[in-house]
Amino acid sequence: MMGQVSEQQRGTDWGIWDLHVHTPASIVQQYGGNTDEVWDRYIAELGRVPEEIKVIGINDYWFLDGYRRVRAAFENGQLQNLEEVLPVIEMRLDQFGGTDGKLSRVNLHVIFDPELGADVIQAQFINAMQPRVKLSPEHDQLNWGGTITRDSLIDFGKKIKKSVPVAQLKNYGSDLKEGFNNLNVSLADVEKVLESPYFQNKALVGIGKTEWADIKWSDQSIAAKKNVVNKANFIFTAYSDTSRWEGDVKSLRSSEVNFRVLDCSDAHDFSDSPESMRLGACQTWLNTTPTFSGLSYALKEFDRRVYVGLEPPALARIRKNPERFITNIEIRSENPKHNLFDYSIPLNPGFVAVVGNKGQGKSALLDCIALAGNSSRIGEFAFLTPSRFLRPNNKKVAKEYYSEIRWETGAARRVRLHEEYDRSTPVSVEYLPQAFVERVCNIDPVGGEADEFERELRTVLFTHIREEDRAEEKNFDALLSQKAQASRAEIDRIRDSLRAVISMYTATTAFLAEHSLKEVEGRLTLREEELAEANTALKFDQAALAEIDASSVKNPELDILKARSEDVELKRAVLLSSRVENEQAQAKTRQALSRMNAIALQADALRSDAVDLAAEAQILMGEGSDRFLSFTVDSSVYLSWRDRIEEDLRATVAEHYRLDLEIEVLEAERRELAAEFVIADTARERARQRVLQSEERVASIIGTESDNDSLSSLEALRMQIVQAPGQLDELRELIISHSGRIHAVLQEQLDAVSSLYEPASRFISSSEVVQNAGLEFSADLRILPSWISLSGALDGRRNGSLPEWLDEMPQRVEGTNWSQLAGELSDALKRLEHERGGAESPFRDPASAIKSTVNIEDFLMSIFDLSWLEVRFGLTGDGLPLSQLSPGQRGLVLALFYLVVDRRTTPLILDQPEENLDNETIASKLVPAIYEAAGRRQTIVVTHNANLAVVGDADQIIHCKLNENRFTVKCGSISELNVAEFALNVLEGTKPAFDNRRLKYESFPEIR
Repeated sequence: MMGQVSEQQRGTDWGIWDLHVHTPASIVQQYGGNTDEVWDRYIAELGRVPEEIKVIGINDYWFLDGYRRVRAAFENGQLQNLEEVLPVIEMRLDQFGGTDGKLSRVNLHVIFDPELGADVIQAQFINAMQPRVKLSPEHDQLNWGGTITRDSLIDFGKKIKKSVPVAQLKNYGSDLKEGFNNLNVSLADVEKVLESPYFQNKALVGIGKTEWADIKWSDQSIAAKKNVVNKANFIFTAYSDTSRWEGDVKSLRSSEVNFRVLDCSDAHDFSDSPESMRLGACQTWLNTTPTFSGLSYALKEFDRRVYVGLEPPALARIRKNPERFITNIEIRSENPKHNLFDYSIPLNPGFVAVVGNKGQGKSALLDCIALAGNSSRIGEFAFLTPSRFLRPNNKKVAKEYYSEIRWETGAARRVRLHEEYDRSTPVSVEYLPQAFVERVCNIDPVGGEADEFERELRTVLFTHIREEDRAEEKNFDALLSQKAQASRAEIDRIRDSLRAVISMYTATTAFLAEHSLKEVEGRLTLREEELAEANTALKFDQAALAEIDASSVKNPELDILKARSEDVELKRAVLLSSRVENEQAQAKTRQALSRMNAIALQADALRSDAVDLAAEAQILMGEGSDRFLSFTVDSSVYLSWRDRIEEDLRATVAEHYRLDLEIEVLEAERRELAAEFVIADTARERARQRVLQSEERVASIIGTESDNDSLSSLEALRMQIVQAPGQLDELRELIISHSGRIHAVLQEQLDAVSSLYEPASRFISSSEVVQNAGLEFSADLRILPSWISLSGALDGRRNGSLPEWLDEMPQRVEGTNWSQLAGELSDALKRLEHERGGAESPFRDPASAIKSTVNIEDFLMSIFDLSWLEVRFGLTGDGLPLSQLSPGQRGLVLALFYLVVDRRTTPLILDQPEENLDNETIASKLVPAIYEAAGRRQTIVVTHNANLAVVGDADQIIHCKLNENRFTVKCGSISELNVAEFALNVLEGTKPAFDNRRLKYESFPEIR
């Protein structure tokens, strides 16, 4: 697609829809003065509505003169902040509520598609309703039968007011309003007129909630009351407190009636009025396109696409973490000779479905997004591969193209299509290419090669462990090893100590091989730039709030709220700071306990050695000789210190709990204040919330040392790199000193593993989506047999003569003399650390010396006489172990883990997750998972299945096509005609799935 794209191509978006804005007829009577002057002010106010308000509905009492005037201003460009203006006709039903002494008429509103035009609505609806109107019962004796015009209604109102006692006239409104209120229609008549071909899929009916609620739930009226509300497409109300909305929806659901409640301003006054029903006083957010069909679509998907309140959670997430949402992907070449790619696509922050026939550029688009997002899975891309676009004879052409993603922050990253994964740059998207999924899901688990599949699941499970419980580890296996260290210490101090040392050793060697100062400093620079951008945004938001405060009229109530808010924020800041200090103190205490415990275990090992040596010396020197060797360990000193420190730790944990409770109290008070601020001044509270969100973003970027990829954690990582070589020397000595004392540990290690999996297990057991897929969790210990020889674990291509050297070690030592064995083991450790096993060769990660199927920690433990013990988590799908699931079922498990179980918020990109799944499984298991994922993170999915794209209610559909050797795209919301058309043409599904889609397609203009 050439040229600039429109915003509607981004698909659905959140915006405020005020569908009940009165024309100035009543305002003229309130303010007096010249009607044209009031109209000029009214149009000017509409032209200044906040950008959040995308659509308004101009409400007229039987007339369209007000709508015509606003529509003309809109089409003339006077209302540039608005994206659509809808005509609304208001009537009174012949359905009454209230009491005999004070009847209330149920308000009926009909919203029309503006494409009809005012003249068609006048001729085909208003004129058709003319002979069907009825007078209200209390005034049906009056002689009135005129045509519905403004003058005739005024005349009718005058007759009504003349017929009542003078003393009661103060309870009546204007002549026009009284005439309108007492001219009633039946719902059945309105429905009949709307059955006209003119209005098919071009009109929506709403009723007033307050008046409808006045109808009593009596035996005589219950059926009529339910009929009125259920015949409507939605329900109108004007909330003074929008916090009631969720309760109202829930109450209507429980009554088994229409629950689609919308908040509207019901504006009778200008925006500067103290009255609640004024221009701009609306909090209905719709996630849809700003069109009449978009409104119809949002109502059909009410639970996902309608929110009433200050701001939808989805927008708050974007505002707090703008670096997690891609706004645009551009793939082009600066060379006009190369035009295979030449498009720029805006991306929706929710669920994006990419569709198209085979070979039309879907996977190419995903690869380009993933490449610009620095995906580490570049080796398993489908299009950007040496066998396709990056083939040798096309490499120069690939260099001509670039892929650029732009984030909500405004930052962008551009790469050439031939570039590789950049290890110095963070991975900013999570991509599951189809080749990757097929590979890890088709590995034969019986052959013992299921490690990668389970490792992927462990990566996701690790996201459920709180930062403060990760002990500064960056992956599940490293944390598992550390937890196992503590559990083993209770049963066998020597083996536990050795496992901990080996774990630290492998972590340190892997750390040294994986990290470099240059890489970390590059990431630090990026974070510092993000912090500068966040601080700039904060200053902008603070300035906006200050401007509102400076220009606002003195409001004592607001000043009191501000003072309370400032006091709450100050107390909260102090408590949050105290909690951070508390967590740091806990971490230091736990580290000290862990290190001292290891020292105590080492001391016990030394004491055991000393006892053996003393006994041997006594034998050699004779019974009567003096004691040659003694070794004292005062365990009471250690135990006393440990008891005191543990008591301090318990007090610190209790203090942390107290701080949490106090913070919760303040959070509740913040919410209460926010609600009061909304009532007092919605615009200021929205600005204040943005300041708070910006402040939280600055704090999250700075973070703490335990916050993954924060500024503080990166600075700590840099220090760790500097200190690592000295730590490695110490770790080598510790490994050799523990080599002879190895014992089995089972149950405590299992308990440690279970504690790690417990958060994920709890989530899995409570998630309806995961439970629906039949996934259950368990953890156990397995002692695996050693079926290969020690040297067989080494990668022969990388080790030169090291395998033979290990094989010959028993021949080089005399017996089991420890001094000789220690030298050999020390030599083996050093050879593993150097390329091809050469003592003088460059350093390497010992893990790279062994085959990919062997765990480095288990290998090292087996060198030092350790039986291989491995902890594995257990997952079952529909009652079957993972090893017995089909590749398609394993693919579903993997997709569900990334969609539902994964707690990360980076964009998720999936390539045909429905592959090898039947339509029932897709609709019942995969679609709900995508719903849930899109509620937390941007989710981009290539699919051939209608259950995902249409029944899954994608926020944006991108249609890819190859035309004359050029990739082109069309994109937008399913509620738009052209998108619905290509979705219908491209996507296929079962009959129930098609029927579901048909109901949506039929609510839009006819597809030709």
